[in-house]
Amino acid sequence: MGRILFFLVALVAVALAVLLFLPGLIPVAAFKDRIETAASNAVGREVTISDNLSFRVFPRTAFHVEELVIANAEGFEGPYLIRVEEADIGVKLIPLLSESVEIDRFVLTRPDINLARNRSGAVNWDLSTASTPEEGEAQSTGSGPRELKLGDVRIVEGAARYQDAAAGKSYAAEDINMSVVLKSLAEPLEMRGDMVFQGEPSKVDIVLTSLADIIDKQPGNLKMNLEIGDATAGADLTVNTGDALSYAGPVTLDAPDLPALAALVGTQLEDAPGFDKLAVKGDIDGGDSSLRLENADITFDEIEAQGVVNLNWAGAKPKATGVLSTERLDLRPYMPPPAESAEGFPAWSEAPMDFSSLRNMDAEFDISTDAIFVNNLEFGESRIKLTVDNGRMTAEIPELSMYGGQGSGRMVVNARGSTPSFAGNFDVGAVQAQPFTQDLMKHDNLLGLGSFKLNFEAAGASQAAIMNSVDGSGGFDLADGALKGVNIAAMVRAVGEFQDGFNPAALQRAVSEARGPSEQTDFSEFLSDFSITNGLVNAPTINLTGPYLTMTGAGTVNLAAQTIDIRLSPRGTTTMDGQGGRAVTVPVRVGGTFSQPTIGIDAESLARAGLQRTLTDVLSRNRDNEETEGEEAEEEDPASSIIKGILGGRRQQPDDGAENPDDNNGATTEETLINEGLNAIFNQRKKSADDAEQQKENPQ
Repeated sequence: MGRILFFLVALVAVALAVLLFLPGLIPVAAFKDRIETAASNAVGREVTISDNLSFRVFPRTAFHVEELVIANAEGFEGPYLIRVEEADIGVKLIPLLSESVEIDRFVLTRPDINLARNRSGAVNWDLSTASTPEEGEAQSTGSGPRELKLGDVRIVEGAARYQDAAAGKSYAAEDINMSVVLKSLAEPLEMRGDMVFQGEPSKVDIVLTSLADIIDKQPGNLKMNLEIGDATAGADLTVNTGDALSYAGPVTLDAPDLPALAALVGTQLEDAPGFDKLAVKGDIDGGDSSLRLENADITFDEIEAQGVVNLNWAGAKPKATGVLSTERLDLRPYMPPPAESAEGFPAWSEAPMDFSSLRNMDAEFDISTDAIFVNNLEFGESRIKLTVDNGRMTAEIPELSMYGGQGSGRMVVNARGSTPSFAGNFDVGAVQAQPFTQDLMKHDNLLGLGSFKLNFEAAGASQAAIMNSVDGSGGFDLADGALKGVNIAAMVRAVGEFQDGFNPAALQRAVSEARGPSEQTDFSEFLSDFSITNGLVNAPTINLTGPYLTMTGAGTVNLAAQTIDIRLSPRGTTTMDGQGGRAVTVPVRVGGTFSQPTIGIDAESLARAGLQRTLTDVLSRNRDNEETEGEEAEEEDPASSIIKGILGGRRQQPDDGAENPDDNNGATTEETLINEGLNAIFNQRKKSADDAEQQKENPQ
């Protein structure tokens, strides 16, 4: 037993002596050339190491190397592809004793990796240019790169740069801590770790099967999961590096902060509404400057779409094309927000609008959708051909559904210059007027089914500026509808009923009763054409036909000031079709603002019409019978009574021959017109009476 214990102790002592003294027995410097040769053959580039080379057995057999450099490819800037400050190269001990090197581990401390792509598309990491060893050399060093066994490779505090001269872009990664496993070129290459990419914390998980296939320009499989800032991406691709890079397979991308991700890959998005987030799933097929995404499921901001997308980034800016379908095409994030108002129609905003996001990329898309949202307007099932060319967006809409109707249109937004410009052309029919005007004008008092046409051009950096610059033309034709809030036919009939037996209070009450939430003016047809000049809408012809009523009119709408000034001439009849019976025409004026429109008797027009009739009658009677005075001079014309009653005027008191200055100071324009007309009438009569008296006194 004692001899056995002594033998074991001696064996341990010998083993310790081997571990302690073996590094000194092995000529480390003699292996430097072998290591450089093996590494150079492995990567196809010159590999050099400094003379500061050491070897240890415990706790693991390894060489310690400083200043390991892998040369750059010819034709590329920079002296090296990779430079490593320190490298611990693990080797197997037994093959080493037989002067054979098998590398099973790399630990690279502070490596600096310089990747590049020149203008012709060649890359400096292409290892397929490795020289083929001579036959005799092959027998001693293996069969070249295919026999490379790196085992476990770790990168500690590394850095990497990528310069793409063809695309004019560059990328950088710092603080790289990566674990790489490559048991042989025929085995999967596994890379896992973290880094700071373009200033954003990132994680990488990549498996490539196999590197030998890639070197031989045969298809390989690449599985990867990436985290870059808040964005995540995943792929399972078949990769081919033959004559040109190609890849195909399923991919996913989730970018909740799209501008940040775009900046990371070298694309700056304009700081404008929209382009906030992007999520993509689909099958990709692409190369180094373009890709095609099929079976795509895309979420872009508030838009969810399916279809096919092509993306090309070879030019100065990326361009996307494709065919997509979506349930909801929400364009509100890209439009200036509507002004808010507690009630009524909001004032036009003076805030600058920003359409610079249209300059982020070019696009051509054919889009079909079930609904389109543009601020407060909602459109139905439609088809759009959307083109964006250097900041100019054109939307051709061959199929447009809106508020129950169908039509077509075209919209242009040009953001190429400092001041955006706009143009549009829309023609739709069978539109339900009430929900349309409710969403557009915040009023629901127009009912009916009809057609609308609009052509316009405008320019401006704010809503207010645009409304001041609008030019164009248009028209509408509504059928079987109503104007809510007023019964114009009843209003006209009320005026007519009181012409013979006049009662101002009763007339005012009748007119008031014709206005109210439950009142409406029914029509079978309501149409008008208009022109627009510098924001002023001019409607020279307005026509309305309905039961007991026909109406014509004209007027203007000031879009910039949001004011209305329309004069109408409704003709009320006692028969539904207007044939026969009694007819009364009373002028009506629509005024006010978009928020508070008004409608009522046009007192000014009514006064002028009444005075004209009275003057005509008086002058006619004077010509027929200049000597007739008597009772005619004392009676007031009935039309004047009606006018004065409607306008709140008072009959002249027979005992009051002088005017009250206070009354004149408070007189309205309408009252002034009436007074002037009556004075002209009565002065004419007084002059005729004076002339008759003078003839009696001086018959000669």
